[in-house]
Amino acid sequence: MGRPTSIRMLTHDLLTRLCHARARLRTELEPPSPVARIAGDAGLSTAHFITQFAAVFGETPLQCRTRARLDLARDLLACGDQPVTQVCLALGFANMGSFSRLFRRRFGTAPRVYRKTAMPAAVPDCIGLMNAALAGQRNFGEVAVAEPGHHGRD
Repeated sequence: MGRPTSIRMLTHDLLTRLCHARARLRTELEPPSPVARIAGDAGLSTAHFITQFAAVFGETPLQCRTRARLDLARDLLACGDQPVTQVCLALGFANMGSFSRLFRRRFGTAPRVYRKTAMPAAVPDCIGLMNAALAGQRNFGEVAVAEPGHHGRD
């Protein structure tokens, strides 16, 4: 007995096209390509693309894009100094109400509260490391730190 026609085998080629589409959904934030265009570029109809995408990744293309935008918003709020409203609009959210509701649902707190309580990322970026080294907080063993009053002579 053959396989039911509603179940299709996921080919390597289709998986590759879906992965490329997911990467686009995560990175093309402003202006984002319409899902129909991404589906067409993947060689699929919009409906088939959405179905296959959800089956493979466990979320729809729009949920994927929204999650990526919210993750970026979280990072900007934790490490940046842009006002919450500016972050909201820069990432393409229609208004503060919908942005706040989605952010709270994803992270368990409102964006403004998150901004006040967020700790910077555990792994500092290169600029953060350089600033810490220049401030004398760390030198990573590269530069000997002289004690005050000590001029390097023994």
